Amino acid sequence: MKILLVSPNQSLQSKLHQTLSSHRFIVDLATDGEEAWGLLQTFVYDLLVLEAIVAKLDSLELCLRIRKVGNPVLILILVAKSERKLCLEALNSGADAYLTNPFQESELLAHIHTLARRVVHRASFLLSWGSVSLNPTACSVTCHGQPLKLNRKEYQILELFLSHPRQMFPRQQIGDRLWALDEELPTDATIKSHIRSIRRKLEQAGIQDMIQTHYGQGYCLNPAYDLVSNASSQVPPTPEAMMDNITANIWQQLMTANARLQQEIEQRREVEAQLRRSETMLRNAQQIAQVGCWYLDLHTAEIYWTKELFLIHGLDPRGSPPSPEEIFSMIHPDDRHIHQEAIRTPALRGEKFEANLRIIRADNGEVRYINARGGPLHDRQGKVIKLMGTTLDLTRIAKP
Repeated sequence: MKILLVSPNQSLQSKLHQTLSSHRFIVDLATDGEEAWGLLQTFVYDLLVLEAIVAKLDSLELCLRIRKVGNPVLILILVAKSERKLCLEALNSGADAYLTNPFQESELLAHIHTLARRVVHRASFLLSWGSVSLNPTACSVTCHGQPLKLNRKEYQILELFLSHPRQMFPRQQIGDRLWALDEELPTDATIKSHIRSIRRKLEQAGIQDMIQTHYGQGYCLNPAYDLVSNASSQVPPTPEAMMDNITANIWQQLMTANARLQQEIEQRREVEAQLRRSETMLRNAQQIAQVGCWYLDLHTAEIYWTKELFLIHGLDPRGSPPSPEEIFSMIHPDDRHIHQEAIRTPALRGEKFEANLRIIRADNGEVRYINARGGPLHDRQGKVIKLMGTTLDLTRIAKP
């Protein structure tokens, strides 16, 4: 069972995490309601253990949100004795049960196991399939009545299958359901290894092919061992049970798709962050070297200038880049023929260009010495689509 534990009380959170983990539950932690809401939108949890009063998002509001979107997660509210009036409000908001704090470890575990039985419509606390039985209370597994020794992850995988005996589990879903946030996500090879080990131990106990592999889909329990469905006195599932299973499967699919979307969003955010860092470094380098960049899109006539290029010409970077005519007017009258011959004419021919000339700043009329160079950018057919270039301020070097 995968549990999300939400509490701003670090001492209580640490104590409960240790208790639940020691009983082979997978536990993720959140300190406030907003953090919990984000995790619930990304991962699938079987149970939410929620302290009645949490920061940022009230626990009752969180319950209402969860039920409004149709999330079937079980909710156990922890209520302080001084806040017993919240018990009824919590149940009316969508919680399944409450437990007053302080409480004994045995009380918490009893509530969890009771809720687990309720969600799968089981009267017994045992999870069984064929001759294999798992006792969640004792954290034990037997096969033909004999103990079956499993490590922690093997136990959790088998418990997942036995809790949802007719469901198919892809490897990615197994990783999402059975690995906590503070654990490194398993590779496909890791999950295959765990499944192989469980099969081997079951075979040694006399059970063959209990866990089936459906290539391209995942793993599921062998329906041949479904004693209830194969019995002559088979009782068809009630409409309520069928709807619960349909809702759980739909929610599982939605959560899996949402998890993938969140992963893509995080990857894009990282790319955007790297791009912002690169842009910042480029701006700093241009400022230090006093180099500005520009381009002209020949199809759209769009002109782009970097901030440093605006500053070199004495223009406000918040404004629009000047037109070609305005650029020509900022060139020193005695150097306009250089611009025409060494820059404009080669550019129109689709050739590289470079020239040293003087400009007149727009803000104070100061004469600046610059080096202008650039060239065309071609498409795949060899057609010129953009003109690009740089302007380097040489005033400190060239000015007499």
